Amino acid sequence: MDAEEGLGDTLISKNRLEALVDGVFAFAMTLLVVGLGIPSIPKAEAATELPVYISSMFPQFLSFLIAFFILASLWIVHHEHFHFIRSVNKIVLWLNILILIFVVLVPFSTNLSGAYPHVPIAPLIFHANMLILSSLFLVHWQYIIRRPALLTGPIHPDRILDAVMDRVPIILAALVGMALVISSEPFSSMYTYLIFPLLMRVVMWYVHSRRAHTRA
Repeated sequence: MDAEEGLGDTLISKNRLEALVDGVFAFAMTLLVVGLGIPSIPKAEAATELPVYISSMFPQFLSFLIAFFILASLWIVHHEHFHFIRSVNKIVLWLNILILIFVVLVPFSTNLSGAYPHVPIAPLIFHANMLILSSLFLVHWQYIIRRPALLTGPIHPDRILDAVMDRVPIILAALVGMALVISSEPFSSMYTYLIFPLLMRVVMWYVHSRRAHTRA
């Protein structure tokens, strides 16, 4: 037996794990909308009260959109990971289970931060959730690329670097968001998830341009 395989004991088919991950992500993304409650306003007052209520829900809508797009991007990242994986071992299996624990916590942390945007502990829990979740994805990627026995074939070094850069923005956004919460900017901290992915797109565009220029 290959020594690499022995590190994780028995190799397991990846199909059932992919099905579980897809189902949990779909459920968590759907559950996010539960935090957007419909108010009980008398019909006679709805014309004046409903617009006010909806405008007051801006923090909840922002948290919902941010969390939905983060989960969607992480699901895409997971799909990319499994594109290179032939089979999984027990370590990969348990890493995925750890990831799913924090995926199912996202609706809770999102609804909490949306309902109490100016109470520091609420957005802090959201940022901690995102930091742990995105860090686990980075650990997952670093583990599998070092286990050739699990892969369908070699991965190009440029693809490995691009993948790391794809995973860094959420980690940076969460860390800066936590710093902003501590410095008395709880609600503003949510905007880091809009800023850092855009900045990383610019960085990656620059890196790709430099690669193309060097190869030319």
